[in-house]
Amino acid sequence: MADGGAQQCEMKEFSYGEWRRSAMRDGEDQLWEMEKLSCGALQSTMASVSHDMVRLLDRMVSLNSQRLKMIDLQENVTIVKELGKGGFGKVCLAHDRKTGQRIALKILDKNRTTQQSFLREFSISYLLSVHPNIIRCYGAAITPTDHFVFAQELAPLGDLMSLIIPNVGIPEDAVKRCAEQISSALEFVAEKGLVHMDMKPDNILVFDQDCHSIKITDFGLAKVKGTVIAGKCGTGSYMAPEVCEVDSSVGLVVDGSLDVWAFGVVIYCLLTGELPWEDAILDDRKYKHFVEWQSNFQMQNTPEALTKVGSGIWWMFSDLLAIDSTKRCQPTEVLKYVSERWKAETMTQENEDHIESYSSMQSDEPFCEASHLNNSQVSESIMSNLSSKSGHLVIDTSVSQSEMTPEPQKDDMAEAQIMFDDEFSLHVGAEVEIE
Repeated sequence: MADGGAQQCEMKEFSYGEWRRSAMRDGEDQLWEMEKLSCGALQSTMASVSHDMVRLLDRMVSLNSQRLKMIDLQENVTIVKELGKGGFGKVCLAHDRKTGQRIALKILDKNRTTQQSFLREFSISYLLSVHPNIIRCYGAAITPTDHFVFAQELAPLGDLMSLIIPNVGIPEDAVKRCAEQISSALEFVAEKGLVHMDMKPDNILVFDQDCHSIKITDFGLAKVKGTVIAGKCGTGSYMAPEVCEVDSSVGLVVDGSLDVWAFGVVIYCLLTGELPWEDAILDDRKYKHFVEWQSNFQMQNTPEALTKVGSGIWWMFSDLLAIDSTKRCQPTEVLKYVSERWKAETMTQENEDHIESYSSMQSDEPFCEASHLNNSQVSESIMSNLSSKSGHLVIDTSVSQSEMTPEPQKDDMAEAQIMFDDEFSLHVGAEVEIE
């Protein structure tokens, strides 16, 4: 492999047709390998799940490195347009020259990322994509001369951020449907001993206007539970307070409570069209008021953030956004509140009419290449309204898993240290469709 002193596997040239057929076979073989590897190990206690997941990912990376195919993309696909570009590569919408099928290719520059890191993200994405609310990852990775490439399922309506009306949000019933699906996906991720680390509306893809089908995407920052990070990791306004204030000399042990916190912020954004605070630090006035309320629920002045959601779900947010991470609830706890009113009673009819007219406008738009561009522009506008930091700070300054783990293991794979900024981050699957 590309790093850690591992032996580089021999690359063979394949035609695109051969790659497509091989991808199907490899996908079936890999699922069988995963079932064999995980059958006994992943049925053990949660304490050992993380250890087993490290070993499973290590094995998957090794298997995928042997199956890495070399093809000439330009001879076999037509690149329609660039969907996103970053410091490490880009995401492109492409057409298969032979079949005309639309596909999205995540293309990473070999000069900016290692084969190990690329295969790790691909392996995690593939492992989790069996869940109905996690984006499908096709079962083969390829390597043109200067890049690493893999393909994923695409969503016809882009991401959740493109649906949010600033200062209004989306319809309450749609929020509840989103919460149910996201909670199911996060429960599945946690059961596998993984943490997404970058939950936000941008990383949740939409398959219908009313959000009956949404899927989590982008596992570029994902960590195995129990990994120790020594720096910020994620997107600013969605980071839990312990991540915002992580001490590099001590580090922070990653677990699912970090995704639960981000999930709470996502629900708030969907309900209100804004963020509850800019950063979860005491210098932030709104956040500080929320912390004071959690320490004294009888205080007279309700935190500004809570005045914008229904009083019947204040306790839901108290549990999702518990300052003490050990007191945060499981993501599926939100299902207990579906009978409550989630939007604030003070929401005006004008705002509800705004949602209805906006939804109608979106559903009437024909799906075409131009509509993708419009959704992208809307997303950028909404992001700037929500918070300058929420969309422009995606970072991972953590140490590698091989450098700091609670229980060192000789089989742990090295994980490259990568710093992300949202201007250079990649979001696969936004605003395009696969047929």
